[in-house]
Amino acid sequence: MSDETPRKKARVDKQPVIVDSGIHLLASPNVPASENVGCVSLRDLIGRDDLERMVQINFTVDLDFVMDHMHPSTRDSIPVTVVHGHRFPESRERIRTQAQRYPNVKLVLPELKNQFGTHHTKTMLLFFQRDGVRHARVVVHTANLCRDDWEDMTQGVYMTPLCPIKSSATQVGRVTGSTYGSPFEKDLCAYLSAYASLSFAREWIREYSWATCKAILIGSVPGYHRDREINKWGLARLASVLEQHVKLPTSCRDSSTVVAQCSSVASLKQKWFDEDFRPALASAMNQQGATQPDLKLVYPTVDNVRKSHTGIIDSAGFLRLEQDTYDKSRAWLDGHLCQWRSSRRQKLMPHIKTYTRFYYEKQELRLAWFLITSANLSRAAWGEYQKNRSQLHIKSYELGVLFCPELFEDTDHDHVVLVNEARPAASTSSEQFKSSDIQKDYTSGDLEDEKNTIVPIRLPYDIPLVPHSPGECYTREYAHQAIRDFT
Repeated sequence: MSDETPRKKARVDKQPVIVDSGIHLLASPNVPASENVGCVSLRDLIGRDDLERMVQINFTVDLDFVMDHMHPSTRDSIPVTVVHGHRFPESRERIRTQAQRYPNVKLVLPELKNQFGTHHTKTMLLFFQRDGVRHARVVVHTANLCRDDWEDMTQGVYMTPLCPIKSSATQVGRVTGSTYGSPFEKDLCAYLSAYASLSFAREWIREYSWATCKAILIGSVPGYHRDREINKWGLARLASVLEQHVKLPTSCRDSSTVVAQCSSVASLKQKWFDEDFRPALASAMNQQGATQPDLKLVYPTVDNVRKSHTGIIDSAGFLRLEQDTYDKSRAWLDGHLCQWRSSRRQKLMPHIKTYTRFYYEKQELRLAWFLITSANLSRAAWGEYQKNRSQLHIKSYELGVLFCPELFEDTDHDHVVLVNEARPAASTSSEQFKSSDIQKDYTSGDLEDEKNTIVPIRLPYDIPLVPHSPGECYTREYAHQAIRDFT
């Protein structure tokens, strides 16, 4: 075998290649139809008549709402497992009562090792079969399984391609062995291993080939993580992935911005924010010697919320920043805060959580990486280093997916850039979500000249960012005050 590195294929066609990332916003009846182009609904995901079995992993679950979105031919017949986070007696009893109406549904309540932790992950494992041909899809998203989340808020979803069953030759030694067909499969099985009652789901996942998934899973599971385990979860996992897979272009090393965007801000320590959180998001293969990125936090103002579809009172149910927490942090937090601005979807307050690093290349906005996740800005979600950083303590279950140019590079795609898809794609089939449906014109200017492979990712907020004015951050106290005024 020759040791010579194979040459990459020359690109003859000057047209950029558009590759679908698999990321979409959720459709909403509260915006014009034109704004739902390229978006997906719950029925798109689970309403197919060839759905064969399903595992729903979530926090808050309205089981009737879920079952109503399944196809009539599958609703009462296929095995459905629902992993939920209802820990309070009233909500736990409610989902148990609902489940009695569906004998095909099995409920799972995972163990939490800390009273301040939550089972916050939002993921679907979907298995399909039509005419003997089997496929599977993993969906990582940000919405609780209830109507308000799927209709009244800005939410995001990542869908893997429909992945085929492994060939019989590939299965030997892999389905039950210690090796895996792809990093995505390995990481997903590692995450599912945190659930004692989901060993069957790991076996199902290992029957399929996930090699076409161009994403890296970033998960959190409760526990004190040490030694070789520390880089598998939370902030340590994110930093490790960025150091291994993200090489910053010169323009990004010179000037860039990291944006954290979430729907909840827990009690924060400035030391954790500056010494744990910020350095993790600034990590890269070649970060050493680079200019430190600015760090901005996109979170709604009082005026953003007042003019929204959910308003001052209802928004407090999912925009969770307490006045006391804000008052203790505002001296150092205010300088990071930016408004929620989302053209044509402004009234849908964000329940989505995203983290990204952007920069400009010849006046074109580009993304060094992008993460969509269930994890808000909290130590419970991301973890807190202890014992001289030899231990990471995580309290909650979380899951997200990260994208960077390296994941899309191969012999046919040797110059990949992630760009902000500021407008929805022209059309997206709810059945197939073909990458060829992405029609935005990237054929002019610098992008064409460089013969790029373009991966459009629709940021849920507008760029440029607009800072908060002093004291205008929305907290739940505004809802409490509105209720007092009303009564």
